[in-house]
Amino acid sequence: MRYYFLDQDRNEQIVDMDRMVEDGVTRQFHFKIEGKKHVFHARKLAGKLFGSWEGKKWFKLPMLSPGETLVSHATTLKVYRGFKPSGLFNGNAGALITQMPGKIVKLMVNVGDKVQQGQTVLILEAMKMENEIKAGVAGTVKSINVQVGQALESGVLLIEIDDEA
Repeated sequence: MRYYFLDQDRNEQIVDMDRMVEDGVTRQFHFKIEGKKHVFHARKLAGKLFGSWEGKKWFKLPMLSPGETLVSHATTLKVYRGFKPSGLFNGNAGALITQMPGKIVKLMVNVGDKVQQGQTVLILEAMKMENEIKAGVAGTVKSINVQVGQALESGVLLIEIDDEA
């Protein structure tokens, strides 16, 4: 699984998670950054979260909204799993994600279709209202990751559009 970490200065780090190994108390996260392999150890002790790079010297980690934000002493990082939201920094402007829970009512495009910026690509029912989800860029539909009738949480990648630019 790919993770994107974006800081307040618009710096981006891409991390590819290979696997997670759990041995009871400790979890080992095996991942690659720029092709180099790393292992990070994490464990909970007395309700607090601790991390270690070598599994010997442990440091306390902040506990925040799961999977959304990480904070160190000087930096706040936004974490995005599997995609980078539309229009974020230099992110993929063609990635459409849900902003709130909802249900897919209608898909109006297929993979390979050419779309124009502002064209409606799907209808999402949220809070008893049907919302038109429009393409943020002109381009070609690269992938459709949802299907009609599917109930979604917020933050789900709906459609990816390859930008024509």
